[in-house]
Amino acid sequence: MKLAMASEVCSFGLLQEVKQHLLEQGHEVLDLGMQTADEPMVFYETAPRVVAAVLGGEAERGILACGTGMGVCLCANKFKGIYAGVAESATTARLHYVINRANILCFGAWIVGRLQAFDIVDAYLTAEIGQGMSEERRRVQAAGFEKIREFECQNFK
Repeated sequence: MKLAMASEVCSFGLLQEVKQHLLEQGHEVLDLGMQTADEPMVFYETAPRVVAAVLGGEAERGILACGTGMGVCLCANKFKGIYAGVAESATTARLHYVINRANILCFGAWIVGRLQAFDIVDAYLTAEIGQGMSEERRRVQAAGFEKIREFECQNFK
């Protein structure tokens, strides 16, 4: 899968390890964040870069991290067509995509450790919309997603 990701000053070390993990799995990674520890960036600089790659079709999904995951999540969700969620477990990461079709995964480097981050991204990237849900539940989720898109059209003008 082609992914866009970006780290900022609080998440640089962890996301470098996540990036290597993803490359070893055969993913194509577009790194749009900090490239060296000597050139720090902050969350509101990195999130729009990943958003642009996802919305522009350069990446299928995005991965963002900051200290808590919330800063990049809030910033990313200010763009129409972006559905970002903070995950602190593999279960929440999987369900963000299965239920809510999140196109950007966020997590906090102060919150999750290295191996947990690997589990989180793996669960997110192997998830499929509606996976493990009944047909009725899939219909409810699809209707909910369409309702969210309606809210977007009303509120993001």
